[in-house]
Order: sequence, then C-alpha cells, then structure tokens
Amino acid sequence: MLKYRNTEYYYKEWTTWNGKLACGYSCQDKDLLQHTNVVSFGARSDAEMKLKIDDYLDNVDHYKELQRLHNEGCAAYYAEKRASGDNYTGD
Repeated sequence: MLKYRNTEYYYKEWTTWNGKLACGYSCQDKDLLQHTNVVSFGARSDAEMKLKIDDYLDNVDHYKELQRLHNEGCAAYYAEKRASGDNYTGD
C-alpha cells in the first residue's frame, strides 16, 4: 500500500493473457471518492496517480456539482418514465 495526501493506493503487477508482464496503480479510497460515482480508478505511473488524486482533492466542489447534476438527471429521467406509465427503475 502507498499513500499520498492521506489517500491510499496500490501498485500492482500481473501477467497478461499472452504472458507479458504488466503493471499499474489503482485507488479505491472511499474518502477520496465520496463525492463521485467512481468506485476505483487506475493510472500507469506513480506520477499520474498523484495527479489524479490531486485533481479529486483540489476540485471537491466541482465533483460535488457533477454528482448533483447526475442525481438530478437520473431523478428527472425516472420521473418522466413514471409519468408516462413506464415503471422502469434501471434494474
């Protein structure tokens, strides 16, 4: 486990289907991603991972607004479906 700006992320290595070695970084930090629909994200380098973490941390208001817009869009979509007699819930 690695840590940057109090955010946990991981370095992983694996073998691809054709036998080649691959590697990358992944993050599933719930505190970092609490304002998004993102559960995890990846990066090819440590520097790229740190840039992505910086973006999430430094732009919290932006991600909150994106989440609000997403939620409102979903609510409007389902309200329109219900109003037309369609009980589709996305399942």
